[in-house]
Amino acid sequence: MDHLFIHVCSQGGGHLRRAGENRRLNHLDVGIVDLASPLDFVAYASESVSLVLPRSLLSPTTGELDRQHGRILLRDTPVGGLLGQHIVTLCQTAPRLWLHEAVALARVTANLADTCLGIGAVSYPAPTTTSHGGLMRSIRGYIEARLHQPDLAPEEVASAFLISRSQLYRLFETSGGVRHYISRRRLRRALLDICSPALRHRRIGDIAYDLGFRNEAHFSRIFHDAFGSSPRAARAASKRGDAEWLAVASPAPGGNQLEHWLKELMAG
Repeated sequence: MDHLFIHVCSQGGGHLRRAGENRRLNHLDVGIVDLASPLDFVAYASESVSLVLPRSLLSPTTGELDRQHGRILLRDTPVGGLLGQHIVTLCQTAPRLWLHEAVALARVTANLADTCLGIGAVSYPAPTTTSHGGLMRSIRGYIEARLHQPDLAPEEVASAFLISRSQLYRLFETSGGVRHYISRRRLRRALLDICSPALRHRRIGDIAYDLGFRNEAHFSRIFHDAFGSSPRAARAASKRGDAEWLAVASPAPGGNQLEHWLKELMAG
Protein backbone atom coordinates (compact mmCIF):
# COMPACT_ATOMS: atom_id res chain seq x y z
CA MET A 1 0.00 0.00 0.00
CA ASP A 2 1.47 3.34 -1.07
CA HIS A 3 0.81 5.21 2.17
CA LEU A 4 2.66 6.39 5.24
CA PHE A 5 1.00 5.58 8.56
CA ILE A 6 1.77 8.30 11.14
CA HIS A 7 0.87 6.98 14.58
CA VAL A 8 0.54 8.98 17.82
CA CYS A 9 -0.23 7.42 21.21
CA SER A 10 -2.59 9.92 22.84
CA GLN A 11 -2.52 7.71 25.95
CA GLY A 12 -0.21 4.85 26.88
CA GLY A 13 2.45 3.64 24.47
CA GLY A 14 3.82 0.75 22.44
CA HIS A 15 6.76 -0.69 20.53
CA LEU A 16 7.84 -0.63 16.89
CA ARG A 17 9.75 -3.76 15.93
CA ARG A 18 11.81 -3.63 12.76
CA ALA A 19 14.84 -5.61 11.58
CA GLY A 20 15.31 -7.18 15.01
CA GLU A 21 15.25 -3.83 16.81
CA ASN A 22 12.59 -2.99 19.37
CA ARG A 23 11.91 0.75 19.72
CA ARG A 24 9.69 2.24 22.43
CA LEU A 25 6.87 4.57 21.35
CA ASN A 26 5.92 6.71 24.33
CA HIS A 27 2.95 8.97 24.99
CA LEU A 28 2.70 11.64 22.22
CA ASP A 29 5.74 10.32 20.34
CA VAL A 30 5.16 10.04 16.59
CA GLY A 31 5.87 6.70 14.91
CA ILE A 32 6.25 6.45 11.12
CA VAL A 33 5.28 3.27 9.28
CA ASP A 34 5.55 2.74 5.52
CA LEU A 35 2.62 0.47 4.68
CA ALA A 36 4.59 -0.93 1.73
CA SER A 37 7.08 -2.53 4.15
CA PRO A 38 6.69 -5.06 7.00
CA LEU A 39 6.79 -3.91 10.61
CA ASP A 40 5.38 -5.18 13.91
CA PHE A 41 3.58 -2.69 16.11
CA VAL A 42 2.62 -3.66 19.66
CA ALA A 43 0.40 -1.33 21.72
CA TYR A 44 -0.45 -1.74 25.37
CA ALA A 45 -3.10 0.01 27.49
CA SER A 46 -3.19 2.82 24.98
CA GLU A 47 -5.38 5.08 22.92
CA SER A 48 -3.92 6.32 19.68
CA VAL A 49 -4.53 8.39 16.58
CA SER A 50 -3.30 7.36 13.14
CA LEU A 51 -2.89 9.68 10.17
CA VAL A 52 -2.72 7.92 6.79
CA LEU A 53 -1.04 9.86 3.97
CA PRO A 54 -0.66 8.67 0.36
CA ARG A 55 3.00 8.85 -0.59
CA SER A 56 1.97 10.92 -3.62
CA LEU A 57 0.97 13.77 -1.28
CA LEU A 58 4.54 13.99 0.02
CA SER A 59 7.65 15.28 -1.71
CA PRO A 60 9.76 12.41 -3.12
CA THR A 61 12.81 13.93 -1.41
CA THR A 62 11.14 14.26 2.00
CA GLY A 63 13.82 12.74 4.19
CA GLU A 64 14.07 10.02 1.52
CA LEU A 65 10.61 8.51 1.97
CA ASP A 66 11.89 4.94 1.79
CA ARG A 67 14.01 5.66 4.88
CA GLN A 68 11.16 6.95 7.05
CA HIS A 69 9.93 3.45 7.88
CA GLY A 70 10.26 2.75 11.61
CA ARG A 71 11.31 6.29 12.47
CA ILE A 72 10.15 7.84 15.77
CA LEU A 73 9.83 11.60 16.28
CA LEU A 74 10.13 12.15 20.02
CA ARG A 75 7.57 14.35 21.75
CA ASP A 76 10.35 16.31 23.46
CA THR A 77 11.74 17.52 20.14
CA PRO A 78 10.22 20.60 18.46
CA VAL A 79 9.27 18.69 15.31
CA GLY A 80 7.87 15.63 17.11
CA GLY A 81 5.93 17.74 19.62
CA LEU A 82 4.46 19.95 16.90
CA LEU A 83 3.34 17.12 14.61
CA GLY A 84 2.05 14.91 17.43
CA GLN A 85 -0.01 17.66 19.07
CA HIS A 86 -1.42 18.72 15.69
CA ILE A 87 -2.61 15.20 14.86
CA VAL A 88 -4.23 14.69 18.28
CA THR A 89 -5.91 18.11 18.14
CA LEU A 90 -7.10 17.49 14.58
CA CYS A 91 -8.72 14.22 15.68
CA GLN A 92 -10.51 15.95 18.54
CA THR A 93 -11.74 18.72 16.24
CA ALA A 94 -12.69 16.60 13.21
CA PRO A 95 -16.28 15.71 14.25
CA ARG A 96 -17.20 19.42 14.29
CA LEU A 97 -15.69 20.30 10.93
CA TRP A 98 -17.72 21.12 7.85
CA LEU A 99 -16.63 19.38 4.66
CA HIS A 100 -14.90 22.44 3.16
CA GLU A 101 -13.03 22.98 6.44
CA ALA A 102 -11.90 19.34 6.52
CA VAL A 103 -10.64 19.54 2.92
CA ALA A 104 -8.63 22.70 3.68
CA LEU A 105 -7.16 21.28 6.90
CA ALA A 106 -6.24 18.04 5.14
CA ARG A 107 -3.97 20.02 2.82
CA VAL A 108 -2.45 21.89 5.75
CA THR A 109 -1.86 18.63 7.64
CA ALA A 110 -0.20 16.96 4.64
CA ASN A 111 2.09 19.98 4.19
CA LEU A 112 2.98 20.01 7.90
CA ALA A 113 3.78 16.29 7.89
CA ASP A 114 5.83 16.75 4.72
CA THR A 115 7.89 19.47 6.39
CA CYS A 116 8.35 17.66 9.70
CA LEU A 117 9.41 14.40 8.05
CA GLY A 118 11.94 16.29 5.97
CA ILE A 119 13.70 17.68 9.05
CA GLY A 120 16.44 15.67 10.72
CA ALA A 121 18.61 12.77 9.62
CA VAL A 122 17.16 9.27 9.44
CA SER A 123 19.51 6.61 10.75
CA TYR A 124 17.70 3.58 9.35
CA PRO A 125 18.81 2.08 6.04
CA ALA A 126 16.18 1.97 3.34
CA PRO A 127 14.08 -1.21 3.59
CA THR A 128 14.58 -3.85 0.96
CA THR A 129 11.67 -3.79 -1.49
CA THR A 130 10.80 -6.44 -4.00
CA SER A 131 10.81 -5.76 -7.71
CA HIS A 132 7.13 -6.77 -7.68
CA GLY A 133 6.25 -3.99 -5.24
CA GLY A 134 8.26 -1.40 -7.13
CA LEU A 135 6.72 -2.42 -10.43
CA MET A 136 3.19 -2.27 -9.03
CA ARG A 137 3.83 1.19 -7.60
CA SER A 138 5.10 2.44 -10.96
CA ILE A 139 2.19 0.93 -12.89
CA ARG A 140 -0.41 2.39 -10.53
CA GLY A 141 1.22 5.82 -10.86
CA TYR A 142 1.21 5.48 -14.65
CA ILE A 143 -2.50 4.61 -14.65
CA GLU A 144 -3.39 7.38 -12.20
CA ALA A 145 -1.77 10.01 -14.42
CA ARG A 146 -3.74 8.82 -17.46
CA LEU A 147 -7.24 8.27 -16.10
CA HIS A 148 -8.48 11.03 -18.43
CA GLN A 149 -7.54 8.99 -21.51
CA PRO A 150 -10.69 7.13 -22.67
CA ASP A 151 -8.62 4.62 -24.65
CA LEU A 152 -6.31 3.67 -21.77
CA ALA A 153 -6.11 -0.11 -22.04
CA PRO A 154 -4.10 -3.03 -20.63
CA GLU A 155 -2.19 -3.30 -23.91
CA GLU A 156 -0.83 0.24 -23.54
CA VAL A 157 0.16 -0.32 -19.91
CA ALA A 158 1.91 -3.62 -20.69
CA SER A 159 3.77 -2.02 -23.59
CA ALA A 160 4.89 0.96 -21.49
CA PHE A 161 6.49 -1.35 -18.90
CA LEU A 162 7.80 -3.95 -21.36
CA ILE A 163 5.85 -6.79 -19.79
CA SER A 164 3.41 -9.28 -21.26
CA ARG A 165 -0.36 -8.93 -20.94
CA SER A 166 -0.49 -12.16 -18.96
CA GLN A 167 2.08 -10.81 -16.49
CA LEU A 168 0.10 -7.59 -16.15
CA TYR A 169 -3.10 -9.53 -15.49
CA ARG A 170 -1.36 -11.60 -12.81
CA LEU A 171 -0.18 -8.40 -11.08
CA PHE A 172 -3.76 -7.09 -10.90
CA GLU A 173 -5.49 -10.41 -10.28
CA THR A 174 -6.44 -9.51 -6.70
CA SER A 175 -7.94 -6.22 -7.97
CA GLY A 176 -10.27 -7.99 -10.38
CA GLY A 177 -8.03 -7.41 -13.39
CA VAL A 178 -6.39 -4.32 -14.79
CA ARG A 179 -9.50 -3.14 -16.70
CA HIS A 180 -11.55 -3.33 -13.52
CA TYR A 181 -8.82 -1.48 -11.62
CA ILE A 182 -8.74 1.34 -14.20
CA SER A 183 -12.54 1.63 -14.14
CA ARG A 184 -12.61 1.67 -10.34
CA ARG A 185 -9.93 4.36 -10.14
CA ARG A 186 -11.85 6.53 -12.63
CA LEU A 187 -15.04 6.15 -10.64
CA ARG A 188 -13.25 6.93 -7.38
CA ARG A 189 -11.70 10.08 -8.85
CA ALA A 190 -15.12 11.05 -10.23
CA LEU A 191 -16.64 10.64 -6.75
CA LEU A 192 -14.01 12.93 -5.21
CA ASP A 193 -14.44 15.56 -7.93
CA ILE A 194 -18.24 15.50 -7.80
CA CYS A 195 -18.17 16.01 -4.03
CA SER A 196 -15.40 18.61 -4.05
CA PRO A 197 -16.60 22.10 -2.99
CA ALA A 198 -14.11 23.59 -5.44
CA LEU A 199 -15.78 21.81 -8.39
CA ARG A 200 -19.46 22.34 -7.57
CA HIS A 201 -19.77 24.77 -10.46
CA ARG A 202 -18.88 22.02 -12.94
CA ARG A 203 -21.49 19.81 -14.57
CA ILE A 204 -21.34 16.17 -13.54
CA GLY A 205 -21.27 15.22 -17.21
CA ASP A 206 -18.20 17.38 -17.81
CA ILE A 207 -16.39 15.79 -14.85
CA ALA A 208 -17.20 12.33 -16.23
CA TYR A 209 -16.02 13.36 -19.72
CA ASP A 210 -12.70 14.63 -18.35
CA LEU A 211 -12.11 11.24 -16.72
CA GLY A 212 -12.53 9.29 -19.94
CA PHE A 213 -16.27 8.51 -19.79
CA ARG A 214 -17.98 9.26 -23.08
CA ASN A 215 -21.60 8.56 -22.18
CA GLU A 216 -23.18 10.34 -19.20
CA ALA A 217 -26.04 7.85 -18.84
CA HIS A 218 -23.61 4.92 -18.82
CA PHE A 219 -21.42 6.74 -16.31
CA SER A 220 -24.40 7.28 -13.98
CA ARG A 221 -25.32 3.59 -14.14
CA ILE A 222 -21.86 2.26 -13.31
CA PHE A 223 -21.39 4.96 -10.65
CA HIS A 224 -24.58 3.76 -8.96
CA ASP A 225 -23.50 0.12 -9.30
CA ALA A 226 -20.14 0.91 -7.68
CA PHE A 227 -21.25 3.19 -4.84
CA GLY A 228 -24.97 2.55 -4.36
CA SER A 229 -25.85 6.18 -5.05
CA SER A 230 -26.31 8.36 -8.10
CA PRO A 231 -23.75 11.09 -8.88
CA ARG A 232 -26.38 13.77 -8.18
CA ALA A 233 -27.27 12.24 -4.81
CA ALA A 234 -23.59 12.11 -3.83
CA ARG A 235 -23.15 15.79 -4.74
CA ALA A 236 -26.31 16.79 -2.89
CA ALA A 237 -25.10 14.98 0.25
CA SER A 238 -21.73 16.75 0.10
CA LYS A 239 -23.46 20.13 -0.26
CA ARG A 240 -25.33 19.52 2.97
CA GLY A 241 -21.98 19.34 4.75
CA ASP A 242 -22.73 16.02 6.44
CA ALA A 243 -20.88 12.71 6.27
CA GLU A 244 -23.49 10.97 4.11
CA TRP A 245 -21.42 11.38 0.98
CA LEU A 246 -18.76 9.12 2.48
CA ALA A 247 -21.24 6.26 2.79
CA VAL A 248 -21.39 5.76 -0.98
CA ALA A 249 -17.72 4.72 -0.90
CA SER A 250 -18.13 2.13 1.88
CA PRO A 251 -17.67 -1.59 1.21
CA ALA A 252 -20.48 -4.06 1.51
CA PRO A 253 -21.67 -4.84 5.07
CA GLY A 254 -19.39 -7.33 6.75
CA GLY A 255 -16.35 -6.30 4.74
CA ASN A 256 -13.10 -4.98 6.18
CA GLN A 257 -13.78 -1.26 5.97
CA LEU A 258 -10.28 -0.15 6.96
CA GLU A 259 -8.62 -2.44 4.40
CA HIS A 260 -11.10 -1.31 1.72
CA TRP A 261 -10.49 2.36 2.49
CA LEU A 262 -6.70 2.00 2.47
CA LYS A 263 -6.73 0.24 -0.88
CA GLU A 264 -9.01 2.88 -2.39
CA LEU A 265 -7.11 5.84 -0.95
CA MET A 266 -5.15 7.84 -3.49
CA ALA A 267 -4.43 11.51 -3.92
CA GLY A 268 -7.25 13.01 -5.94
